[in-house]
Amino acid sequence: MRAGTKELHGGVKILGVFLSHPYFWGSEPLGSEPVTSRETSILYRTWMLVYPDAPEGIDDPHINPFSKTGPCLGGLGCKRLMVCVASEDELRDRGFRYYEAVKESGWEGELSVFEDEGEGHGFHIFNPNTMNAKEMFKRLAGFVQDY
Repeated sequence: MRAGTKELHGGVKILGVFLSHPYFWGSEPLGSEPVTSRETSILYRTWMLVYPDAPEGIDDPHINPFSKTGPCLGGLGCKRLMVCVASEDELRDRGFRYYEAVKESGWEGELSVFEDEGEGHGFHIFNPNTMNAKEMFKRLAGFVQDY
């Protein structure tokens, strides 16, 4: 987000952003997320390990882009954004919500979203030789090559 509000050192420009299974979370459940036991979930505990002093805890804008104190998504500092989610990923609904929030923000870039059916979080890292992983890598390569 800073790249959209401040000039980067040396005049560097970020042309595109690829979010693969984004790690967004928050105190209020979205979509199919479990309603109970948020503070005992591995997602919550991981965030508390990564940033235990986060000013807003699990609703800090670094992990919850829908936070009341988060920056306007319309200020994204790139021209293209691709969001990839996996159907079996607990974070799936947040990835889709992020896509929708960017679309509704007035951001003027090129926006796309893809869902890999039957796959979980990070499947392409753990099993890079599967057909779905290869297709995901092709999408990423195409996204980069378009520049």
